[in-house]
Amino acid sequence: MTPAKKKTENIIAKPPVVVVLGHIDHGKTSLLMAIKDFKILSKESGGITQHVGAYQVKHNDKKITFIDTPGHESFSAIRSRGSKVADIGILVVDASEGLKRQTKEAISHIKKANLNTIIALNKIDKPDANPEMVKQQLSEEDMLVESYGGHIPCVEISAKTGKGIPDLLDLILLVSEINELSTSLDDKAAGVIIEAYLDSKRGPTATAIVEQGVLNQGDVIGTETAIGKVKNLGDFLGKEIKSADPSDPIVIVGFEKAPKVGEKFHVYESLDEAKGFLKERVIRKDKSQIEDPNKKYLRIILKADTIGSLEALEDVLSNLPQETVGISIVRSEIGNVNESDIKLAKMSEAMVIAFRVKTDKIAESSSQKEKIKIYDTELIYTLSQEVRALMEKKLKREKERIDLGRMEVTVIFRTEKNRQIFGGIVLSGEIEKGSQIEIYRDTQKMGIGKIIDLQANKKSFTSMKEGKECAILYQGNEKVKEGDEIVSFREEYKREEL
Repeated sequence: MTPAKKKTENIIAKPPVVVVLGHIDHGKTSLLMAIKDFKILSKESGGITQHVGAYQVKHNDKKITFIDTPGHESFSAIRSRGSKVADIGILVVDASEGLKRQTKEAISHIKKANLNTIIALNKIDKPDANPEMVKQQLSEEDMLVESYGGHIPCVEISAKTGKGIPDLLDLILLVSEINELSTSLDDKAAGVIIEAYLDSKRGPTATAIVEQGVLNQGDVIGTETAIGKVKNLGDFLGKEIKSADPSDPIVIVGFEKAPKVGEKFHVYESLDEAKGFLKERVIRKDKSQIEDPNKKYLRIILKADTIGSLEALEDVLSNLPQETVGISIVRSEIGNVNESDIKLAKMSEAMVIAFRVKTDKIAESSSQKEKIKIYDTELIYTLSQEVRALMEKKLKREKERIDLGRMEVTVIFRTEKNRQIFGGIVLSGEIEKGSQIEIYRDTQKMGIGKIIDLQANKKSFTSMKEGKECAILYQGNEKVKEGDEIVSFREEYKREEL
């Protein structure tokens, strides 16, 4: 339930909000930096704070807002809550490499969010750039560009040289105009939280995009899980502002606790009114998950820089197969790794994942003393591989016997205390050096030993196949006799599969 809307009359053209998606190495960040360099003075851009997550440029006297998300994590959280903060999606594809797995994931994001789309073929300056190949691959994903008879505009760019950047900005404004993006200044201010974190000096802090109305310093605001009064309002450059218009990226200080990424915020008349729309929220979660006593678990303490990152981590971990080894998250919290985390890790036999956060000195010392492993990482897409490997280590290792071949003993060359050299012919399969052997006499198992060396014509071999004659240096307590049959085998340890 949200505050009642009043009659709107002051309709204005809404500046487009753009999200840039694509494969990790195809130039998303380079493109965003190229646009910043093209439109924002470098001295100013150097002041952009780490957690802003969005910025705004002016092109042809019109504003364009870009959501600068780390990978898809914030955008995914926003979309999962039904918020459509972006108006336009730019799909960046390396013109020399074509579509990759993450490109196809980005296409899926774009389709599910029903975004107006622009294709940006990046790295067009490379000698092996092949735009037509990429367009063909896109058509196979049901993404038809205009030159292929579709409706998706496509522009060739180079984030490195700056080629095509003005054309891309022109296209963004054109798509915005065609779709008649508009909003009202008369409505009460509302928008979407695109990032939230705890600032050590200012407390709970959120980055948001205003969707409608004008947000003012001093306004009472609330989401489903957090309320507060706007104590400080900043633009994407970190400068304090008194008010923010539709599509403006802003930093809000004043929430009583950090809201969730993807939640919508609204302006209320009072804190009491805002509390009426508040749902229970616990930022710090010490979970008492019920574990199956017949199942192994990898217990994890999650620490991350932002709530958006935390939710993305939980989502990645929940998608790992857990039929044989489960994942138990005993704590999920934003902020640096502290001594309390190490104590909980020891008590619950858990590992600590530190995502884009630091470990304080006391916690670091304690982790070394208690031998608690802390995994520092900044990349979500590699985390699942690391966690999966740790889960596999918890699987049972079962010994498996592999029979290799059979041999008949025809001659005894030498006999010592616990060694013999004998010769024979391989009856089936193959005999391997280093393998174990079982000795059978008249179908009765007499003993077991090991092949130390395998020779033929005074040369050593690693194996000898069916029909071949060879000599074996055997080690074992049981003495081999002529006419015995030996079975060569090896044992391997195999883990269960996740």
